[in-house]
Amino acid sequence: MNREIIIYTMDSCTYCKEVKEKLTELNIDFIEKDKTKFNDEWYKVVQLTGMPIFPTIYIRGEYFVPNRDFQNPTQILNIIEYMVSEEYKEWDIQTRIYEKLKTINYSIYNQFNKLNKNE
Repeated sequence: MNREIIIYTMDSCTYCKEVKEKLTELNIDFIEKDKTKFNDEWYKVVQLTGMPIFPTIYIRGEYFVPNRDFQNPTQILNIIEYMVSEEYKEWDIQTRIYEKLKTINYSIYNQFNKLNKNE
């Protein structure tokens, strides 16, 4: 699988700018696809992820969306650095999906507990 990094951005997004600057500082190549120029492609990404949030990052067959997969630029940069490193293993995707599902279940459980406490 290739290591190409695509970053879906929007001109006014300061978060996008910060991530792009950090990637450039780290000498990590990426392809920027601004929403206005790649609107049809962006629409398909939103339909797939269900989250129209910038910057959405595609790497090694996975989409990473702010607030869902990372909370700040440092987190996504750490993810990207790992995924382009020699340590990354292709089979890790199954483990990551499994772990993400466990995290989702845990989050849902916690939210229901909070609701019960507020009653």
